[in-house]
Amino acid sequence: MHWVLQEHDFREPGWDALIETLERLALPHSFHKVVPFVGALLPEPAIAHRNVICMGSYSMRHAARRYDWKPGVFDLAEQDFVRQHEHWAEHLLNAHSRVLPFGDVRLEQPSFLRPIDDTKSFAGRVFEPRAFHDWQRSVLALGDDSHTLRANSLVQVARPVTIHAEYRCWLVRDRVVTASLYKRGDTVFSSADVPEPILAYANERAREWRPHEAYVMDIAETANGLRIIELNTLNAAGFYAADVQKLVMALEDAFA
Repeated sequence: MHWVLQEHDFREPGWDALIETLERLALPHSFHKVVPFVGALLPEPAIAHRNVICMGSYSMRHAARRYDWKPGVFDLAEQDFVRQHEHWAEHLLNAHSRVLPFGDVRLEQPSFLRPIDDTKSFAGRVFEPRAFHDWQRSVLALGDDSHTLRANSLVQVARPVTIHAEYRCWLVRDRVVTASLYKRGDTVFSSADVPEPILAYANERAREWRPHEAYVMDIAETANGLRIIELNTLNAAGFYAADVQKLVMALEDAFA
């Protein structure tokens, strides 16, 4: 399988580990700049087969679709919050979210907002009402010039929930292959020491429903137990303290 990698000006340690792993295992790979939003690759790839996986910007899904690469990008665009709720219901951290068009949101108290899908149009977080409405007006003023967030973009609105710790699990074919702690309280903190109950919880949810053949599941420890924070497209997710070699080998075994 050929690995198409985004060329970065800076890299996290996990990204360096990915490159080192591909080189050590002699797996074919190439580096490309990614044109924002449209996802065009520079230089244009010259690969004689379609067994290709992309790693980097979410925009790379456009190139994967254009070249008909398999697996390409494990795009979760169709598995939005509404679809997830059909399968996981109360297991979702923000199960009681209201779903509204971005332009219709009116906040009277601090609230958590995020897109209902994995488009990366903005990062989910708690907004203060005044700050949110100032930002909302500036986005709506762009009209169609806004590439990813518009008045009719659907978002979740929920009451804030206290999270004690956050974990990221990488799943391939319904099984966690590696995981990482990435936040404890309000402190960003990466560690490969992930308690077994976190892994068991992710595997149990994966047995209930397969949103894609490979994806990332973020899990929260809360006062009410474990909950799914969100799903992320594996190709565009940060690595934190994941065992990147295990991830590469699992993807190769499943899709090469």
